[in-house]
Amino acid sequence: MKVHANASLQSLNSFGFECTADEFVVARNVEELAEALNTTEQITLLGEGTNVVLKPRIRGRVIKLTMDDISVSQARDDAVLVSAGAGVNWHELVRYSLGRGIGGLENLALIPGSVGAAPLQNIGAYGVELDEVCAGVRVFDRLQKEVQTLAVDACEFTYRNSVFKSTLRDRYVICGLTMRLGNREMSTQYRDVNALVSTRLRSNLTPTYIAETVIRIRRRKLPDPRQIGNVGSFFKNPIVPESDFDALVDKLDIEGHQEADGVKISAARLIDEAGWKGVQYEGAEVWPRQPLVIVNRGSASARSVLELATRIADDVNRRFAVELELEPEVLGSD
Repeated sequence: MKVHANASLQSLNSFGFECTADEFVVARNVEELAEALNTTEQITLLGEGTNVVLKPRIRGRVIKLTMDDISVSQARDDAVLVSAGAGVNWHELVRYSLGRGIGGLENLALIPGSVGAAPLQNIGAYGVELDEVCAGVRVFDRLQKEVQTLAVDACEFTYRNSVFKSTLRDRYVICGLTMRLGNREMSTQYRDVNALVSTRLRSNLTPTYIAETVIRIRRRKLPDPRQIGNVGSFFKNPIVPESDFDALVDKLDIEGHQEADGVKISAARLIDEAGWKGVQYEGAEVWPRQPLVIVNRGSASARSVLELATRIADDVNRRFAVELELEPEVLGSD
């Protein structure tokens, strides 16, 4: 294991922000991970850096996991179990499974990031969330110093959240993920997807076709982080009490989706209505085709992006009495 001192993380975050870590270590397997964790320094885990805002300095040790194993096995109920290491690129895993005729991940195509980040925030898109296909998460228990597999219930998945992001974030390091695929009904109910596949006979729909549809939608709406620095959706879609939703629809034409703890509404709709689409601030810009996204036009910094996000959230709250929560994680210090 090699420890890099005062390491630049500029190429390891999709915003392209300059950030220096006191120490940086790559863990290619569980043994190297255990060795990397054996330190008194503060630990920060980093995947592909596509859902983080890095401030100029990260104190302590940054560990990047690169486990890239993928395996397929047959389950008893005609499902297929697909397992992947934390360092596998998520979209490459989607392509891998579809290329072998295994459906189930097609709605999650082209989501940037690594497999290890997927359970952290329970990734979801176009009507499907990870917890619906997750069969277990392989973790390194920092307390017991051993590898374990957590069942889905133990992960406590909710909208863009899990125990790995909340109550047990300092105990478990995600090393891999197993998904139960191949025996699910295809999901086309999401409005944008349905609009493009509704004219096609259901019998002619395939998981690959749905994945291609999702990719077209994402490319039309969202900037490629390899070309324009961004982390995708910058705000979560808020979930509000039904009484608040009823009051909101009196002011604004907005759809709501019933959830267990309230009504989920579109953050993009609120931001758009407040007039923030296309607004620029010190090198940062609200993406003109999708106001959930804030991009780096080349001269933005973590400070300017976060200040722009704060102004947006304050304005939305003032206008509509709805609080917006950041989706990416903010790491480091100024």
